[in-house]
Amino acid sequence: MQDNGQQAPLITSRRNPLVKQLRQLHTARGRREAGVLLLEGTHGLEEALRHGLSLQQVIFTRRWGENHATLLGQVPPCLRQPVSEGVLAAVATTVHPDGVAATALLPQAPWPRQPRFLLALDHVQDPGNLGTLLRTALAAEVAGVVLAQCADPWQPKVLRAAAGASFALPIRQVPSLEAALVEARGRGLRTMATCVAGGLPYTRLDWSLPSLLVLGNEGSGLSPAVASRCQVTVSIPHSGAVNSLNVAAAGALLLFERLRPA
Repeated sequence: MQDNGQQAPLITSRRNPLVKQLRQLHTARGRREAGVLLLEGTHGLEEALRHGLSLQQVIFTRRWGENHATLLGQVPPCLRQPVSEGVLAAVATTVHPDGVAATALLPQAPWPRQPRFLLALDHVQDPGNLGTLLRTALAAEVAGVVLAQCADPWQPKVLRAAAGASFALPIRQVPSLEAALVEARGRGLRTMATCVAGGLPYTRLDWSLPSLLVLGNEGSGLSPAVASRCQVTVSIPHSGAVNSLNVAAAGALLLFERLRPA
């Protein structure tokens, strides 16, 4: 990229090396090796700027640039790269990109030293569910989120569903929850496992206590091994017309219960 304050020339060829470079960010391995994530859409760029992410490059169509001059003005000229609509389509993961994409260094929010409430997710594989849970966690004042064998939190689908929450929340990825549960109990956090039925109704818990709440896989829920390592089992009473609640819906009920006035 140019660094003399002049905008780079328009890229029109899908064979340009930049296209291959950005497409590698579609995969977790590509993002991990580059230490960079791909942000798509106007809202993604707005959130990156709002949270102070270290932008590496912003690619955009001329039409988008003309319609979003104020937003583009917040991006240093040396990071701006105009491209054709065909090139943007080749880079994006969405079917109908809205005219802009960007790359940024992976966020590294510091893990809280004395958290009051943590959320742990075990094998949550659906990107939409994961992104929704991250957004809900931020809204519910969760101090940090532990992910064990979940969808990659930095993939574009998760980022879109999280709507910027991924950039504000401390996120820790671990191979399993065992060590995280031991650490939580050592810090004085009550560990709580969720189950479809048979646990303590969530409205009967004291949500003011320092705690770590564990939610499991969309289909199978928490494994018995993980549930057995938790101190409390909690359930959400619901009609027998459905087998279980969507994990994102269940998470919203539980997390916002702790904010409900006593």
